[in-house]
Amino acid sequence: MEFVELSGKQAAQRAEALALAQDAPWGQGWPPNPQDRVLAAWDWSWLAGWHALAFDSEVFGLPLGQLSTLLHRAPWPEPKALDQGASLVKNLAAHAHQAGLSGLFARVAEKDFLAAQALEAAGAKLVDASVVWEAELTGQPKAPTPPEGFVVRPAMEADAPALIALAAGAFCDLEAYADRFALDPRLRHGCAELYGRWMANSLSGQQADMVLTLAAEEGPLGFITLKNAGDGEPGWVVLNAVAPDKRGLGLYNMLLAHGLTWLAGQGASAARVRTKFSQRAVIRAWSRLGARPLAGDFTFHLWLDEL
Repeated sequence: MEFVELSGKQAAQRAEALALAQDAPWGQGWPPNPQDRVLAAWDWSWLAGWHALAFDSEVFGLPLGQLSTLLHRAPWPEPKALDQGASLVKNLAAHAHQAGLSGLFARVAEKDFLAAQALEAAGAKLVDASVVWEAELTGQPKAPTPPEGFVVRPAMEADAPALIALAAGAFCDLEAYADRFALDPRLRHGCAELYGRWMANSLSGQQADMVLTLAAEEGPLGFITLKNAGDGEPGWVVLNAVAPDKRGLGLYNMLLAHGLTWLAGQGASAARVRTKFSQRAVIRAWSRLGARPLAGDFTFHLWLDEL
């Protein structure tokens, strides 16, 4: 199987690539970033692009990248299409490894079984299955008053150490959350560092417009980080957790209601969250708000230096 090598900018300008993007049943990541490196099948039945991830590489101490574009013309994993896809991914993996990367992350739509099986055939491992939910904010009930002894308020500078520690623990607990970074033995050592930095960046305003804290006399016991898109677009609940010893008391639902109230006050038309299929308590909470699932996806890790 022969391939065409392009930059992201070159791929975006090729008529064959545009035609593939228009025909792809579950295409993702089009157009590619100009700096992406793109590999396409000679007959334009498949196309994939990747780029390095500076932040992830720094946190985990490994050169990592993202497979950001993955397009194919065939809809289902028939033998010929699957062989073509596996060949493309293997060749792209070889290119990325030669460029110095140790691993690639890839995410595909929940119906894209051809791409998922091509990734698996190339040696990738499934590490996450998630769904995006959306709740309309018009008509949502007023956020309830916190139980006695608790308060919900914007995070303060003094809360930072406790919130960073809470985030680092909440999302790296294999039994409670099973985050993909905690599940992968090669990345587990950096999971707490990743979420700690994520929380720190949220508190600084880089990755969140508001961080609400659930606090008691002993300090922060929960949080919800919020991103407002503006102009009436849906806002996002990005990170949301309650301390392990405070779960099962209804505090998550109460904290979520306060977060949605803040988003509505900022003019958001709806709120979205991306959560794992396995997080049934979160899904139940959003379902009670009338939320509907918008899309699902599967995430894979491909270790290039193990192929």
